[in-house]
Amino acid sequence: MKTDPSNLIEVSLSLFRSKGYRRTSMADIGRASGLLKGSIYHHFPNKERLLIEVIQHVISLFEDGVFAEARRTELSEKVRLDGMVDAVESYYIQHRVCALVHLWPDALQESAEAREMIQKFFRDWRDLLAGLLEPRYGPAEALRLATDALARIEGAVIWLQIVGEESALRQCSEQVRGLL
Repeated sequence: MKTDPSNLIEVSLSLFRSKGYRRTSMADIGRASGLLKGSIYHHFPNKERLLIEVIQHVISLFEDGVFAEARRTELSEKVRLDGMVDAVESYYIQHRVCALVHLWPDALQESAEAREMIQKFFRDWRDLLAGLLEPRYGPAEALRLATDALARIEGAVIWLQIVGEESALRQCSEQVRGLL
């Protein structure tokens, strides 16, 4: 089994998604990665640093796989919005949980840096969406619509996680696509 830092981040993300940050021990991560607990500290000085790296990894996944299409300025706002919504829907249907929302309660208590990273991620996502909507709605209404859309998307993801039904997320995606 791979024992490099990227594998430890992936293993940790999987455990954090299923068990939560607090209920996941370094020993759990060691068992899942095939490493002794002490070997993990060779790559990460403490569990908080690992949390921060996991959060950065999730943010990078969104930047590279979800937001990339929305940042392609040579495309129309509609095409960029549709691409982003498709990627968001696909990501959440595959993973069935928003890792950053799932990690939020622990980040709130455990790490100011983790808390700020998660807040910045959601503000940046809102601002990216608002930027796509702004030519049609103006700045204030675009910001309001983007905030509402993200709240509904995250609510639909919670519904998906708890109830297991994709329909709420799919309906929400259609509503967001319909903004342009």
